Amino acid sequence: MHRRRGSREECIDRLLLLKMLWLLREAGWSTGFTKLQKLVFLAEREGIIERVECFHHQYVKAKHGPYSPSLARDLNALVLRGYIELPPRIADSGVEVLDSFKAFFERNAGQVRILQNVVVEFGGKPLEELLQHVYGLKSRLRGQNVTIAELPMRHPILIPYRFENRVEVTVEELTKLRVLMDPETEHYEVREVKGREVVLFKVRGDRWVSAVVPSLPGCFTQGLTAEEAMRNAEEAIELHLETGN
Repeated sequence: MHRRRGSREECIDRLLLLKMLWLLREAGWSTGFTKLQKLVFLAEREGIIERVECFHHQYVKAKHGPYSPSLARDLNALVLRGYIELPPRIADSGVEVLDSFKAFFERNAGQVRILQNVVVEFGGKPLEELLQHVYGLKSRLRGQNVTIAELPMRHPILIPYRFENRVEVTVEELTKLRVLMDPETEHYEVREVKGREVVLFKVRGDRWVSAVVPSLPGCFTQGLTAEEAMRNAEEAIELHLETGN
C-alpha cells in the first residue's frame, strides 16, 4: 500500500483532479463519479508503471471495480469549495485556480501527459466498456497474476512503489494550495503588497480575515476586515524581511 497521504499529497491530488476535469471538458467528454474514479485510477496506474509521481490514492475492490475513499473525499471537498459542479465537471472558479498554477503544470509536464493520455484513450468510452477494461487489468503490476475481476470485495489494488520523477511543487505553491483546497475556506482573494502576493481568506465560522504571504514561509496575520488584514500583512512583511524570519 502507499504511505499515508500528507498535506502535500492531498493538495497535489486535488489540483491534478481539477486538471483532469478540465481536460475532459476540453475534449467534450462528460463523466460521472464512478467513471471519474476509474479514470483517476488509470492515471495513477500509468504513473506507477512509469515511476512518475501522480495521484496518491489507495484503492480497494468495490462493486464497480477500484474505489478510493480519499478520492471521494477530494471530490466532495472540491464541490464544497465551488471548484466542481454536479454532475462532476469543472466550474469557472476551478478554471481560475488552474490558471493561477500555470507554472506548476509547465514544470510537471510528465504528470500532465499522463492525464492527457488517459483522457484521450478512455474519456470518451461508455462506462460499461471502461469497467470491462478495468476489470481485465492485473490487480498487481508484478507478483500477482490475477485480474481485478477475480479479487474478493474490499481487497487492496496496486502495489507500493518509488518515484523517479517526483512532482515539483514549491513551498509558495503549497502554502497557497493549502488555503485554496481547504473545504473550510469560505472565501479567498489574492492581492499584492510590496510586490508580493498575499492570499486573504476567511474560515467558515470565524469572524477574522486571515492573510498569508506564500513567498515568505511563516508570514501570516489577521484582521477583522480585509483592509485591516492587508495593513497587518504589510507590517508583517516588513518585520519578516527585517528579522529574516
